[in-house]
Amino acid sequence: MKNMNVRPTSEKVIQGMFNIMGSSVWGAAFLDLFAGTGRVSKEALRRGAERVCLVENHKFALRKLREDLHTQRNLNVDIIGMDVRRALQKLAKEGEVFDIIFADPPYGKGWPKLLVGELAFLLSKLLKSEGVLVLEHSCREDIPPSNQYLALASTRQYGETCISFYRKNGVMGQ
Repeated sequence: MKNMNVRPTSEKVIQGMFNIMGSSVWGAAFLDLFAGTGRVSKEALRRGAERVCLVENHKFALRKLREDLHTQRNLNVDIIGMDVRRALQKLAKEGEVFDIIFADPPYGKGWPKLLVGELAFLLSKLLKSEGVLVLEHSCREDIPPSNQYLALASTRQYGETCISFYRKNGVMGQ
């Protein structure tokens, strides 16, 4: 997208991810971190997500998200314009929980390790007991397999892009 430092998730990756999640999207509370264009959240809504919360810090992307999603008059959409770290703290403090957390951080900036490492506690607090964290990342980036809060359930590769599915530690099965 011009004027934005945003790398939208490809259609192939979106379709693959949602096909893997199947009917678990229906009625789900869906958190989209690094929402960018909002394409993934729009697909979640199309597939029956009950509520979507998007977190984006880039001003131009944020304005575009608000224009696109508020024109649809969807009352079940929240857009948070702040840094992901602060947004996670805010949502956890408010007692929010989600069935699915999707994160598509900028490639090559160390975000996958940060999310599954330092921020894993907050993410696990935001996940319902059977919830899933879906992390899109470059296949070249090393990601932690698990820690005391999150456990890697599976990873799928789509060209240079990988999608890794994490569950709360102690809750396996997909």
